[in-house]
Amino acid sequence: MSALDLRALLGALQAADVDTIVIGGVAVAAHGYARDRGPRCGARQRAGEPAPARAGVAGAGADLPTAGGRPFEVAQDGPALQRGANVTLDTRHGGLDIVQRVRGVPGYAALAERVVGTDLLGVPVQVCSLADLRAMKEARGSAQDRADLERLPQR
Repeated sequence: MSALDLRALLGALQAADVDTIVIGGVAVAAHGYARDRGPRCGARQRAGEPAPARAGVAGAGADLPTAGGRPFEVAQDGPALQRGANVTLDTRHGGLDIVQRVRGVPGYAALAERVVGTDLLGVPVQVCSLADLRAMKEARGSAQDRADLERLPQR
């Protein structure tokens, strides 16, 4: 897997018009706690989006590490994304976790109502709200999530 080049990864998603809300460690940094965000970017995707919109992911040279590292193929893997599956990808710009369903995470429409528009490294993006980020961290409850909750603002 390539080192995370967040600017290039977010730019590739934006250029392909992939509807994305940033979550996870990158969202933590966007909300003011600049920890080592790790080698992956988490993104909440709208379930059921047409596969051609996902071509931007394939264009980023995406491989599926959980499928032996085989290349992501829109024709083969797009239907799973359309059904709302979560997908872990390694791209030439770094890791990308496409999250469509996860315990404690509201649906895309609910997140989109409260999204925060911002600029990350020169790329305009939508980041989940602080309240939604805190709720996700509480629901997941890992050691990193608990540490993030201690350092994130309350409001």
